[in-house]
Formats: sequence, C-alpha cells, structure tokens
Amino acid sequence: MTQPTRYEIKMTCEGIDLPLVQAWVRLHPDAFVEAYPLRRVNNVYFDSHEMHCLEDNLVGVGERSKLRFRWYGTGYSAVQGFLELKHKSGQVGWKDQCPIDAVLDLSSGTWTDLVRQIKARASGAAALWLAHADQPVLINGYTREYYESADRQVRVTIDCNHVAYEQMMHAAPNLVARSHTRGPVIIEVKADATLHRRVSDVLRTFPLPTGRHSKYVSGLLGSLCFL
Repeated sequence: MTQPTRYEIKMTCEGIDLPLVQAWVRLHPDAFVEAYPLRRVNNVYFDSHEMHCLEDNLVGVGERSKLRFRWYGTGYSAVQGFLELKHKSGQVGWKDQCPIDAVLDLSSGTWTDLVRQIKARASGAAALWLAHADQPVLINGYTREYYESADRQVRVTIDCNHVAYEQMMHAAPNLVARSHTRGPVIIEVKADATLHRRVSDVLRTFPLPTGRHSKYVSGLLGSLCFL
C-alpha cells in the first residue's frame, strides 16, 4: 500500500523547550488540535550489509529510502506491526507499507529467527525490500504527539523521549545497551505535496530554524559513540 506524497519540514529543539513547542502549536493561528492520542512509536531499522541507507543519508543523496518494521505501544514481547519503506526526494516523502501477519517476540529469540518470520509473511514488493536490506541495525522508540490544523490540511507531529539500541553487533535483539544520545525534540510540519506553500505559511510563526534530522542516523551513530 502506497501512501500519498507529502511535503515535510523538520525542526529540532532541546527537551527543556518541549512545553514552549507545545504552546506554539496550540496557540498557532491555524488552530491546531489533537488529531490522535499520544502514543509510543517503535521501529526496527534494516539496512544492507554495506550500510547503503546510512551512507546515502550521510552524503546527502537527494533521492533515498530506508526500510523499517514499525509498531505502536510500549512492549517488545508481543509485537504486531508492518514493514514500511520510506522514500525521500528533497522535501517530499512517501511510504510503501506491508502488514506483517505475525506476533513477534523481540524479548527472546534470535535475529535470524525473527527476520525469517517477517520474510515469510512479507508479500509482493515487500519481499524484495528485504532481499536488498535484511540486516537489523537499530531499534528505536519515541513518544509522538499528533496535531492537525482546523482545515485539516496541515499536520504537526512532536517526537520526544527517544531511546535507541544498536543491533549490528548482536545475534539477538539488544534491548539493554542504549545509545549515548537521547535525541532532541523533533517537530515535523507536513501536508500534501501540492500544498508546500501552505506549509511555508504555517512555518512563518514558528521561532525555530528548519533543517535535516534522521532518527535512524542519530540513533545509530550515537550507539556507535560517534555522537
């Protein structure tokens, strides 16, 4: 399933400024309201053994993609989620998703067994995704708040309370040795790709600079002590 293309702009700030960010959103002239309840987002990121996804991001390749298994909630022992291939071309992003009809236990077992279970239930193009990137390299998680403008054209998400666990050097899921970086608060403003001017109008009132930020890259480099 391919989701619509979106124009996406990111901003970051320190955790101490989270209440200010939340106030900016709630008092914004576009009358943002909570679109979904707050929830915990979790991912297993996959890469090739040559780390092509990481390299593409570090060198700033304009068109790139990354593969992850995503689920929601606070546990690791009874996980139900979906494979997601996220594409990026400049400021425009879109996602291809494939539900995985299995209950996975990341608190026990080996990566070999867990990847085998995912591959067995990956259908269509998703099977090809894993053929090119089947190396688990990072588990991360964060709390996400969702807001939507009154006209429902623009969405703002706020991500905080990040955790990350490197997986490249572990035969089984590592849920003990955390990354050395907890990550900043990440604010993302997004809308349909045809509404990029609408996003620019919203951003005029945000007192933060825009810029690139990858949770995958920062979590992995932090885990490897490069940050």
